[in-house]
This record gives sequence, structure tokens and C-alpha cells, in this order.
Amino acid sequence: MKRFSHSGRVCLASLLAVPLCLAALVALPGCDSFDNPNAASSDQVLTTTEGLRALAIGMRREYAVEALSSVVRVSGLASREFGVVVGFTNPQDIERGGPAVLPDNGIVNGVWLNHYQVIGMAEQIIDNVGNVPDPATRSALRATAHFFKAASLGNLAMFYEAFPLTVDEAGKAPFASRTEGLQEAVRLLEEGIAALGGQDVSDGFKSRVLGSTRFNLLQSQYAYLARYHTMLGNHQQAIQAANNALANPASVSVFVYDNGNGNENPLYVQTTQLPATLRPLDNFGFDPTEFTVPAADGRKAFFLAPLDAIGETSRLPVETMLGFYDTVNEAIPVYLPGEMYLIIAEANARLNQIPAAITALNQVRTKANDPFGVNAGLAPYSGPQTQAAVLEEIYRQRRIELFVTGLALEDSRRFGRPAPPNPPSFASFARTRNFFPYPDNERANNPNTPADPAI
Repeated sequence: MKRFSHSGRVCLASLLAVPLCLAALVALPGCDSFDNPNAASSDQVLTTTEGLRALAIGMRREYAVEALSSVVRVSGLASREFGVVVGFTNPQDIERGGPAVLPDNGIVNGVWLNHYQVIGMAEQIIDNVGNVPDPATRSALRATAHFFKAASLGNLAMFYEAFPLTVDEAGKAPFASRTEGLQEAVRLLEEGIAALGGQDVSDGFKSRVLGSTRFNLLQSQYAYLARYHTMLGNHQQAIQAANNALANPASVSVFVYDNGNGNENPLYVQTTQLPATLRPLDNFGFDPTEFTVPAADGRKAFFLAPLDAIGETSRLPVETMLGFYDTVNEAIPVYLPGEMYLIIAEANARLNQIPAAITALNQVRTKANDPFGVNAGLAPYSGPQTQAAVLEEIYRQRRIELFVTGLALEDSRRFGRPAPPNPPSFASFARTRNFFPYPDNERANNPNTPADPAI
């Protein structure tokens, strides 16, 4: 069995120790033999259907609990969505930004480590899925692994200028540019879509491996394909993928949680469970001198509840977190339908197809039947019908519609928001970093690690 080196990765067997023994999820023969992490043999894990299913369950859980949490926290702290309310150094340094973020920052390093854990498990499944005799299960496992590896590469591209595209046993993987990483994510998603043959996976596979029948893997592949085409500037491809993701607008995809076994909603633990470490900033983090979210916007009551408090670091007003992080077992969307409409709007705007952009933009502004309840209920857009004005409104709607979903830092750069000064000032920045330094463990073990970005 492949081992992961210490250069930002961990031994695969240690990752398998927990998910392989979740008897409620899988009926793996001889599960007790996996109590010792080093006892998981390749025959038991990688050459049987049950072993590969168990590995896929662990991969999905690692992404939904650990990787997703790190993305939302770092993006939120670096882009004025969150304020630190309990004085821990690591989140405060991200909120301060600039040179305050060191290569040993545990939360930032979690983005790197947790996603390479997912990538390593995905690669194990892809490499060994041929051992699964049933064609439907084989295709479902292959598509699942492609999806989670693509999502991990796409997330890394939002925080790092370069990163390895694969796990290397020797710990000396070459680095690729973030553009190459996004292109690889697109390739993986296209292969995952092809593996499904135009059909979503069965409800049995969803319940057993994806955690819930409320997980449309096919539409999720298209949604992330639309996201990464947008980040790459492939506008027509983004429109097509987003429309495919919206083929069944009422269908939703969620990561599910419970109140035990280390499977709690990870953002609830950070933002709501007392004592909360982070709170959402008032006015969705907008500078009120620049833009104030209208009182009539239904998303204010969906995401925020009033709280008379200020952040310890920023000294900016903070509110109580609602939305998808207000209870310990609240499901978190894999993607929001509103993101797809806003992708279509942005792509058309950047192609200077302004009427089409406004039509898609209004799908979000006037929405009243969102399957997750994220409904603005506003009047249609009535501002200037120019590319600059429409893109500005699309950015504002993304900021509100996709609040604390981990996309704000990428949006800030892509929409040309003011880059942070060095050192940052809370009165003048839209983000506290452009990209992040590489983990010190990676630099110590991988001679291919590039120089850290200036800010």
C-alpha cells in the first residue's frame, strides 16, 4: 500500500483507522483488525469492494469535516467575512494578514494537509477501482474519487500560487501553477462525468458512501466544472456546465453531519457553539461606506442574527451565525443553485452579453423558491447596463448569496477588489492576503517548494 510522506501528507493507514471501523456505515469483515492503523493491508482495503467503499467514505468525511472547514475559515478570515472573537493567535494572524501569516499557521496549513489527505485517498481509489467487479459500483467509486480530487485541487488553487497535482511517495512532488491545477480539476471532473454515463449514482450508493440520498453526484460534478471554468476564464464552458448543473433546479446536494463520532458540522463548532471562535461580520463584511445590504434582502435574516459585539482583532461589529452553521447537525450544501445563476451572469457579462447577464443576475435577486431557503426577494436589477456596473452587482450578489462558503477570497481577486497594503489596515482592505505561504513542513521536506508570495 502506498504511504504518504511527511512533506505535507500523512500515512494513508492512519486515515483509514477511523472510517474503516464505522460499522454503521460499512460491513467490513474483520473490522476489529483495523484498530491498529498499520494493520490495514492492501488486500483488505484496496482489492475488495467493501474496502474501497470504506476508503471512499473516509475520503468524503475528511473533505466534509476537515478540508471544507479549513477553506471556509481561511477564506472568511482573509476576506472580511469573519471576525475573531476569542483571542487565538492563528485566526488572528489570518485576519491581520500580510506578514502576520507565517508558514507554521495551523489553520492555513490545514488547507494544505487536509486536501492532500483527500487527494491521496482519491488516488488510491482511482488506482485500484478495477478490483471492483460490479460495473455500476466501479463507475460510482471512480466518479466519486474524481470529484473529491478535483474539488481538493480547485480549493488549493484558491489559496496557493502553485502546488503538486498528486501525492508523491518520496515527498518530492513537482509543483504546478494554479492554472495547471485548475485545468487538472476540469479534466478530472470531465472524466468523472463520463464515468457516470449521464446518470446519477444509485440511492443505495448515496446512502452508503456519500452519506445521504440528498447528494446528486452528477449535478455536483457539473457545478464544480462551472466553478473552475469560471476561475480559468472559460466563459462559454462555464455557462454550459452551470446550465447542466441546473437541469433539475429542485435537486440539492449536501454534506450531512450528526452530533457525535467527530462528524459534527465543523463550522457550527467554530462559529456558533459557545465559546465561538469566529463570528460573521456585520453587513456581510461590506464596508458600509461602500455598500449596505438592503433591509429587505431576505438573506440577511437567513444568514445573520443581531448581536451587540465586536471582533477582538478587527474591532468591527459581528453578528450571530445562522444559515448552514447554526446547529450541530446542520447539512452544508455541496454547492448552491444561486452560484450557478451567478456564474452564468458573470460569464455573459465578461463576454459583454449584458442583457443575458442581467437576466441570470435577476434569477438571484428575485429568487423566492430556493431549495435551501436562500431567497433575496429583491426587485430586478435597475442599475446601469454597462459591463463594469453589472460585474459590480454580480460581485455584490456573490458576496451575499455565497456568504461564508469559502469562495470570497477567490472572488475578491477575480473581481479586482483592492489588494491588501503591506502591512494591511482594516480601514482599507478587501482581503488580507493574495495567496498564502507554503507550510514549513513542505518546505523542509520538498526541495521543489517555491518561494512564498510577498502577500
